[in-house]
Amino acid sequence: MARLLAAIATTAALVLHASAAAAAERPIHQLRIYEIFEGNKAAFHARFRDHAQRIMARHGFRILSMWETTAEGRTEFVYLLEWPDEATMKAAWTRFTADPEWAEIKRVTGARHGPLVGGIEDRTLRLTDYAQPPGAARH
Repeated sequence: MARLLAAIATTAALVLHASAAAAAERPIHQLRIYEIFEGNKAAFHARFRDHAQRIMARHGFRILSMWETTAEGRTEFVYLLEWPDEATMKAAWTRFTADPEWAEIKRVTGARHGPLVGGIEDRTLRLTDYAQPPGAARH
């Protein structure tokens, strides 16, 4: 009986370890919401499309999708990123915000068009244990 209980305990520990490892391997997602202004919305989109995406990719960003919406009387640009883990996300943002090319583009476009972004909301999203990652096949 003691051997059986020991085997059950070992099996349970292995299952819990495998579940924890699988959860640790699940990506995290980041939801970014920028308030943008109707008067210079085209300049914002041009800057993001022509510069920010390219520079972000260079620093390891994986943008899944982008949207424009209106909420509470303001126009918003919303995008979803995928990261392997939070440490990678934080390191990539540090590199991106310190990138000299990006700093110069922001300076030039800001001088030409005024502020392109108002408030920024940032949320780190972690999948529940019963959710499939975005884009995964549904059964």
